[in-house]
Amino acid sequence: MRLIFRAAACALALAACGQNETPKPAEASPDMAAAHPGQEAAAMDASMKASDAADDISFQATPDGYTFHTFPKKIEIVRLPHDGTGVWSAQGYAAADYFRMMDSRDEPVGGPVKLHAVRFEMLASGNGKVVFEKRATANPGDPVIQALSVNFMIH
Repeated sequence: MRLIFRAAACALALAACGQNETPKPAEASPDMAAAHPGQEAAAMDASMKASDAADDISFQATPDGYTFHTFPKKIEIVRLPHDGTGVWSAQGYAAADYFRMMDSRDEPVGGPVKLHAVRFEMLASGNGKVVFEKRATANPGDPVIQALSVNFMIH
């Protein structure tokens, strides 16, 4: 089953994060252990924790191709550039139980500048991708004005 946000999805496999050291497995929460028996959650090393803290910055747009290093039960926010025109849509490529889109809204960041913030809830360990497309209207037949993608590496 595929997670679909307003459009058809296609499968995309993401390469696993290379590590110089092997982190010890973290204990799964009781609800995660019950939902995914036998699946161990990987512990976040210092590099992963630094990446996780960096993606929480709220005053700038999320760069195209950015990878969120995150973990189950965390809320991640993708911030898209917004000039007051056009409509963003999103397509998610991952198993449906890895993450879900919660909501979206426009956020002022100073002066006339705004960002369109889309919140995602991480559900389980795994990898996924979301492709955002901006069109002049909500009509999916309109040409794409801008496209950005983000990756979720859920440890």
